[in-house]
Formats: sequence, C-alpha cells, structure tokens
Amino acid sequence: MSARVPALLTVYAGRFESQPLAFSALLDAADSLRIKVDLADVDVIREAREVRLAHYFRPAIVARIEAARGEDDTLLVARPSTLTAHPGFPPQGARVRLLGRFAGEVVEA
Repeated sequence: MSARVPALLTVYAGRFESQPLAFSALLDAADSLRIKVDLADVDVIREAREVRLAHYFRPAIVARIEAARGEDDTLLVARPSTLTAHPGFPPQGARVRLLGRFAGEVVEA
C-alpha cells in the first residue's frame, strides 16, 4: 500500500526539447560538482505542467512555480537527496536554474 507523505521538494527550470536533454543538463551540472544523482528522484515536467505539478503541490504553490518559470519550458522536481542538499547546486553556467524549495507531497510505497 502507498501513502502520500510531506516532503520539501526542489524545483529547477530550463529550456529543453526532451526529457533526455533535461536529464543530461542536470547530470552535467551535478558532475561538475562531483554530486551523484539518482534520476529516479527527479521528475521532468514539460507538458501539462499544472496538472503534473498538482500531483506534488497545492494550487497556490503550483501558481508560484508557474510564475517563477518565466520563459523556461521544462521543470524538474527533485526529491530530497544529495543533489538537493548541496548548497552550490546548480553551479554558475548550468543549463538548469533553481526556482526554489516548496512544501509538497510524494507517494511512498
């Protein structure tokens, strides 16, 4: 049985043509800081953003994320991990930018 549990989720944004390109940018940025990334902890959201974000966040937070997204077409929602705990991520010049950390929920088995 699964349950929804509270989590502080980190949201990054960027402009990518596909999920693999978004993952590649994330991995490149993490590698430059020698951070190990488990891609299972990251959800790339390109389409139906508001609907998909609603799986994690309350409507008011979804609206804040959408407003902060600006011209970026892709969001990356990351569960708490080594990546999200690193104070210098993303580094200068990365193709992803930090939008912020937001209170949300994840499904745990």
